[in-house]
Amino acid sequence: MEVMMVISLLGILGAVAASQFVSFSTEAKQNVTIARMNELRTAIIGDPSQVSGGTYSNPGFITQVGSLPIALTDLTTQGAYPSYDPFLKKGWRGPYISTLEPNWNKDAWGIALVYSSATRSLKSCGPNKVCGDADDITLNF
Repeated sequence: MEVMMVISLLGILGAVAASQFVSFSTEAKQNVTIARMNELRTAIIGDPSQVSGGTYSNPGFITQVGSLPIALTDLTTQGAYPSYDPFLKKGWRGPYISTLEPNWNKDAWGIALVYSSATRSLKSCGPNKVCGDADDITLNF
């Protein structure tokens, strides 16, 4: 009887510990996703707090090109954008984000981030990997 009680108690403790682990894992993945989205936002709009010698040291895509990127891949490849002109201080001067990490444009669950230049937003479908419901993570800029 005592052995059954101990086994039951260990089962309950194991279930509680497992649910806490899943919660920590989900929270960690949400934090990684938010950090990745913030990096992409900075690549797009720059960081006005980084000034060196009176000029922005991280102006971002929009400041140099003069428009929002059409797709996130515009941050890594020049495409049809004109090359940077140092006299006009305009043109593509990327890459604006490192692609050494193969999942640079995906959330922590491995799903591609949804970018919209029309709404100026980045969206992750969240833990359930389905966009359009309550667990989505959205970053507007």
